[in-house]
Amino acid sequence: MNHACKHVSRLASDSIERKLSLWERFRFHLHLAMCRNCRNFDQALELMHQATELMRKTRYGKIELTDTQRDRLHKAMDEQI
Repeated sequence: MNHACKHVSRLASDSIERKLSLWERFRFHLHLAMCRNCRNFDQALELMHQATELMRKTRYGKIELTDTQRDRLHKAMDEQI
């Protein structure tokens, strides 16, 4: 992983907790346009965030997913393996 990828992975994580500045968003999206690995990482991170939010919102952690949601989650996890 090069320096740019490390920086972008940090921005991907930061973007979940705060709004990125205009310059950060520009650099982030420019890098994602050129780097498939970082795009995959960002997509997987977003799916994990969505899954944890769903778990947090449910009483016992049981999530009712649609078939489409389940397929997207499986596909994203398979791509990361």
